[in-house]
Amino acid sequence: MRPPVDHRLWGKWSGLEDMGAPYPVVCHLIDTAMIAGRLWDSYLTAGQRRVIAAGWGVSEEHAQQLMMFWAGLHDLGKLCPSFQHQAPEATAGLLDHPHYKPPTDDSAIKHERVSHLTTPALLVQLGYPTHGRPLRSIAHQVGQILGGHHGTYSQALTAHALTDPERQEPRIGHTPGWVEQRAAHLHTLRALCGNPAPPAEFAPGGACVLATGLIVLADWLASRTGWIRARHWERNHAPDANDWTEHAARAHKHALAAVTGVQLTAPVWKPIDTFADMFPFITEPHPLQADLGKRLPALVNGPGLVLVTAPTGDGKTESALYAAHVLGHASGTEGLGVFLPTMATTNAMHRRIVEHVQRLQAAPIPVRLLHSMAWLEESAKTTDDTLIANCAETVRISGEWLRGRHRGLLGGAAVGTWDTAALAALPVRYNVMRWLGLTGKTVIIDEAHAYDAYGHRLTERLLEWLGHTRTPVVLLSATLTGTIATCLADAYRRGAGHTTPITLDPTYPGWTFVDATTGQVTTSETLPTTRARALTITAQSVQHAAASANADSRLATITRTLQPMTSEGAGCALVVCNTVADAQATARHLRQAWTGTHRPLVQLLHARMPARQRDAITRRLEHWAGKPRPAYTTPTGHYTRARGQRPPRPVIVVATQVVEQSLDVDFDHVISDLAPIALLLQRAGRCHRHDRPERPHWASDPAMTVLIPIGQLPPRNWGTVYSENLLTRTRDALTTLPAGVCNIPEDVQHLVDTVYTADWATDAGMNDIATEQAMRTIADQATIPTPTRPIRDLHHLTTIDDEDLLVTRLGADSARILPVWTSPDGTPHLDRDATHAPLPTTINPNDTTTIRNLMARTIQIDHRWLTGRGPETDTPTGWAGIGGLRDVLLLPQPVTPDGTPRPYRIGRQCLHLSRVDGLVRE
Repeated sequence: MRPPVDHRLWGKWSGLEDMGAPYPVVCHLIDTAMIAGRLWDSYLTAGQRRVIAAGWGVSEEHAQQLMMFWAGLHDLGKLCPSFQHQAPEATAGLLDHPHYKPPTDDSAIKHERVSHLTTPALLVQLGYPTHGRPLRSIAHQVGQILGGHHGTYSQALTAHALTDPERQEPRIGHTPGWVEQRAAHLHTLRALCGNPAPPAEFAPGGACVLATGLIVLADWLASRTGWIRARHWERNHAPDANDWTEHAARAHKHALAAVTGVQLTAPVWKPIDTFADMFPFITEPHPLQADLGKRLPALVNGPGLVLVTAPTGDGKTESALYAAHVLGHASGTEGLGVFLPTMATTNAMHRRIVEHVQRLQAAPIPVRLLHSMAWLEESAKTTDDTLIANCAETVRISGEWLRGRHRGLLGGAAVGTWDTAALAALPVRYNVMRWLGLTGKTVIIDEAHAYDAYGHRLTERLLEWLGHTRTPVVLLSATLTGTIATCLADAYRRGAGHTTPITLDPTYPGWTFVDATTGQVTTSETLPTTRARALTITAQSVQHAAASANADSRLATITRTLQPMTSEGAGCALVVCNTVADAQATARHLRQAWTGTHRPLVQLLHARMPARQRDAITRRLEHWAGKPRPAYTTPTGHYTRARGQRPPRPVIVVATQVVEQSLDVDFDHVISDLAPIALLLQRAGRCHRHDRPERPHWASDPAMTVLIPIGQLPPRNWGTVYSENLLTRTRDALTTLPAGVCNIPEDVQHLVDTVYTADWATDAGMNDIATEQAMRTIADQATIPTPTRPIRDLHHLTTIDDEDLLVTRLGADSARILPVWTSPDGTPHLDRDATHAPLPTTINPNDTTTIRNLMARTIQIDHRWLTGRGPETDTPTGWAGIGGLRDVLLLPQPVTPDGTPRPYRIGRQCLHLSRVDGLVRE
């Protein structure tokens, strides 16, 4: 006879001291199993359930029982001396019994490692297929999954540890009590979960990460203090506290509320059959939209990838949302994830997706905003509250749960920066939760061209895994080379199991569908476009660094180009600069270039501004230059103000690359520094982007002025932002345009492919090729293993505990500073006079208002700028325990006794925060 479960072995104790006794391990294991079952039914998508079931070669019903059983086993490792001795007062003398004698070596061992060590041998006793080599054993695979429930998979076991764990690692507890209780808990759980038979097959990586994510999520929900206290109270008042069948019934009864109470439900949408159903307000769809609506549904029978290539303003966002609906519905993956290159574009898209979801949801769907500063967005909180305004108060508050670390992608819809998704391709802790969130969605990646070779390689690995897990994908681009399009589509096909390479020749405008099931590729014809236009591109040779008094200088040329604006007193122009320093200098010059009634309003935008200032400017630009529309109120009562309302005086927006991607803004004329052709075309897409009733006479036709530096390319002060080879080839390509006219869309694909074709004939071209190959190699070393080969050892998927040690963009800014002003006695202040707003150096972690206010004032910069900094820049010691603030450095700007602020000097450089120019480095 097997001994009964010993309820004195505790699983949860913290926060329960007032209840008189700890919560038994067995109760927590049963709770987790029951919640896992509910998650399978009401949270996992049909696509995710299929991947897990097919992975182990079992039916979906059988897979659900296995997931419940395995989820229950996750904390089996708590049945060991090391864990139980953490709170000896909770065991009521149990540890004094000889059956629970501690080992001679009483050093600590993590309980998740004990789960990994002890589970395989017990599963083998149940008939799980085993093998002399652990990495071919299903029992070991399950053990490694359970050992990963705290976010990282531990290293694989040796053959001896697999068969005799107690002997190989005595710290797990080798006396009869420990051995018998692990077996008793396992058999009790198995019976409560329907006695599932062992799986038939060794599962691929995708099934493993989804199973791990499900187990982690069930554990998180079962570990919430409110849940434990409620179940503990019920147990204490039950006729038989140790009737585990009754405990399982109680847990099962409340599990659904635990899942839905934190908004973890599969999205449900209103019935949608056609493009018109989804967008009834679009009375005349673009040809791209109409063709997708007509042809795509007949091609889609399951998951796949849709690539949309079209000029800016051709309705790619609506096309993507429609394609996502078709793919998601066909593949049983109803969630939505939209990922973009920058925070500014992500914030703007978040507002559009919120409106889209509000209009089409059949039940409340939270829309999460995801990037490193997203928690500063008050709109994110009001969005959740708006979406569920008619629900119970407890549900409204529960929106906060999805904002927890590693949880952002778990909601039904998410809008984030590309990095949010790309991190799943890196071996960081809890990346299984990213995969659990991503695979429940159709993933839309906007501006798929917007990354360097390192970023593209990460995207390829991401797409391999999305194909492997049968996750639908939509890629959008206005300027994608055929080579990159082929690499991205091929990565998805390869992950889905189709290893024969393809060559993609994307139509422009047009779309391509890659079927994940068959591998078949379908490309549309080249479609007409309502955005067809002749863009006049004027190439102006300039002395880049010359003073404005020089007629050939860059600043003088910009001033002459914009003179008609001030003469007519109307218009909205965009000047795009390649560096922040050039943007600041340009804005300062233009503010002083004119006087009088028609003096333009000059607005500067770049990434080196405090977060709150940058976001406010972005919203202002959308109001001035967005697609014209009147104010209106949504069906849920959300007021949306008018957009595209030009100010009464001329406007000049001076910006860096932050304006070239995804922002839906429209200008009468665009001036740009020389950049690679794909980026120039992106910038040109901001010219005459929308129909307006009136255009100023000086800009009646779409036109762009490109400033080409005379001499060295790139100019010295541009650094390495763009390669010499691409700049030279772009300059040469512009000279080949007949009469300086670029016909859009006819000329776009040819221009892009011509400039970006590998150049083996020049030293500069060879250098580009070598650089790209080096970046791809670095990415290959950084990413998780490809799913195209069997992943025997899951440890390789999570080798890094701290995701800050890995980057998704090489050379990215990596330090965040908080500008402060110091009074003569050295006290830092938040006000420029250093008189009335002293910097709080000790903050309550629950004071989110203060934390948000401080983070909204921060700026991200290149960490090299702070080389040689003094102790006055150190993070206040009182911020050490506050996430977000604990790594923020100070930028102390001294204020003289007469109230004059001075820059912070570091080496030969000075840094100061200007009210209008942002952070200035001189």
